Amino acid sequence: MSGRQLWFTPYDWSRSYLLPESVACNIPHRGGIGGYGAHNVARGVLVELCRALPAAPVSLLYDEPVQCRDRTRTAIRITARARTATGTDVIVIYRSERSDAEPWPEFWSVAVNGFISATGHDVVRPSPPWIAHTARQTLHAELGR
Repeated sequence: MSGRQLWFTPYDWSRSYLLPESVACNIPHRGGIGGYGAHNVARGVLVELCRALPAAPVSLLYDEPVQCRDRTRTAIRITARARTATGTDVIVIYRSERSDAEPWPEFWSVAVNGFISATGHDVVRPSPPWIAHTARQTLHAELGR
């Protein structure tokens, strides 16, 4: 195993994610041709979170909380809830904002059970597997689980 091995690849952004019908969510459980890419990211956060922990998917909420009328600023918020084998709920909130005009920079953050574990300004947004990896590391290291 090489010390320079990449943890994630461009493939991490191209996966298609499917949710079980039992998951409570406000977006389609499956993507399709012409589907909204941000919805696939949202589904991906929940699926990858369940894979990383392991856990069962419970719910998914996709929201666009801050929008400018001229569409120069866009934002998304993804709230993914999963339940571990011990019955503990894990809630991951991923936020991403970007602007095509000043003074707003690009910004993203990942919060795990209310603890903001990662943020970024003017950098590439994380993929769903990276968000899930961050959540797992946060639960193990920061929250003692």
